[in-house]
Amino acid sequence: MKIFRILIGILIISFLGLYISYTSGYYQKLKSEKVIITNQKIEEFENDIKNGKDISLEDYTTEEVNYSNKTSRMSLKFSNKASNLIDNFIKFLFRKLGNVVE
Repeated sequence: MKIFRILIGILIISFLGLYISYTSGYYQKLKSEKVIITNQKIEEFENDIKNGKDISLEDYTTEEVNYSNKTSRMSLKFSNKASNLIDNFIKFLFRKLGNVVE
């Protein structure tokens, strides 16, 4: 029983951490940084066209670095499963409450 409580506590803390990082705008901040880099590359491309330079696709693209590893992939899968489990539980709970109210 104690292990179950610890596991539930870890799930709740993990869920809250992910939820807070999402709602605080961390994800949007990362995406907006990509937009800024893209806009800079577009301006660089336009300036190179105006100056008559040779244009190559490799000069204007940046290779994304993949920082994922076994632990991050496993924690992402765990997070997705926990999120689905909580979502299904909440749907089930409201469905039962709806039946009781009727």
